[in-house]
Amino acid sequence: MVDSLIDCDEGRRLGCRTFCCRLLVRLAEDEREPAMNGSVPKGFVDKGPDGLCVHLDRCTHRCGIWEKRPRVCREYDCNHDYLLQAAVRVGVTNIVQLAKDAQALRIAIENCIKVPGCAGDVD
Repeated sequence: MVDSLIDCDEGRRLGCRTFCCRLLVRLAEDEREPAMNGSVPKGFVDKGPDGLCVHLDRCTHRCGIWEKRPRVCREYDCNHDYLLQAAVRVGVTNIVQLAKDAQALRIAIENCIKVPGCAGDVD
């Protein structure tokens, strides 16, 4: 399993306000909790009323289940997601507006902001 190589603390200093925690997180079959009533297990992570992942600490903007976060979160790399470019420039109110902002910005690849890797990572 791949662990995140992104330095999220540095990303927050660059202006990212955890837009990735607003994305739909689908759980792999082996990560789903069995349903109590025998129905199909839930296949996604819930969002709070603010649209953020329920596991995100709203004060620190850190994942509350970092060591056992879903596989998709472990493998996600914001530097390969164009939405990061809008997130660090205009902020995030909701994921739909972020997608519209990203489309409107039309940022050239040479002007992209990259969140650096964690200390010791090779790029």
